[in-house]
Amino acid sequence: MQVVRDLVFAAIAVAAAIFASPAWAAEEACPAGSLGVSRVIEVDTTGGPWFGSPHGDPNFLAPKEVVLTFDDGPSPSDTREILAALAKECTKATFFVVGEMVALHPEIVKEVAEQGHTIGIHSWSHPNLARLSLDDVKHEVEATFDAAQKASPTPIAPFFRYPYLSSSTITEDYMKSRNIGQFAVDIDSQDWRVRSTKPVIARVMAGLKVRGRGIILMHDIHKWTADAVPTLLAQLKAGGYKVVQLKAKTPVELIADVSPPVKKPHAKVVRARSKATAWKWKARHRKVALRYRKPSA
Repeated sequence: MQVVRDLVFAAIAVAAAIFASPAWAAEEACPAGSLGVSRVIEVDTTGGPWFGSPHGDPNFLAPKEVVLTFDDGPSPSDTREILAALAKECTKATFFVVGEMVALHPEIVKEVAEQGHTIGIHSWSHPNLARLSLDDVKHEVEATFDAAQKASPTPIAPFFRYPYLSSSTITEDYMKSRNIGQFAVDIDSQDWRVRSTKPVIARVMAGLKVRGRGIILMHDIHKWTADAVPTLLAQLKAGGYKVVQLKAKTPVELIADVSPPVKKPHAKVVRARSKATAWKWKARHRKVALRYRKPSA
């Protein structure tokens, strides 16, 4: 009987050790040789801090660490292709979703969340927020958080990336008052400029060679970007880069009864953005936004 009791106690001890070691379990869950996630950073967004150049802490990431981010989705074919590539390498990203796209494809937001990725937002209709009134900014931001949270089975992070990377004193003060993290970019793939995979990969790797680390910007509405992700992940792994996942210390606090902003009809634009022709939409508006983008430090 004593032997049996000893075996039972040993089994309990082993089980307790397993459940108390999530890092070990996470490593075991990833196939050998996969890129994986080197570490998870729990981000405190109190006071609306900035992340990424030129406003954020340049030492937020260690050398050779990268954060993968995707804007403008979700898009059924492209987002799902990117999710598949990330899953194959057992790694994670942050998706900054657009409210209009969430309204069209809430099921994709659900899939992104269920696969363990982080979800932030990128406004409702992708306007230049620096040119809007405070009331319009509130609608663009809060309606998107509300729609994304309704689509997601897990809490949405209080993470926001400005369309065109364009902010103002009004928008920044509002994010600070709402404890929303403000995200900029360290490495811009500029995948909106091209229609092939090689330039996307080359620009990211060239940027990393110069900076050595950083938050990488891509868009999950372009087929060429989706096609580029598997090779990009392979090159990151070969180059010794480590993927970091960002998670929020606390979920976003939703504001009740916020309706989407009232805009002129633009259904054609929304449909275009969910197809491979979205580059035309992006390029046209980026030319305007460049006039409002703050210079790098």
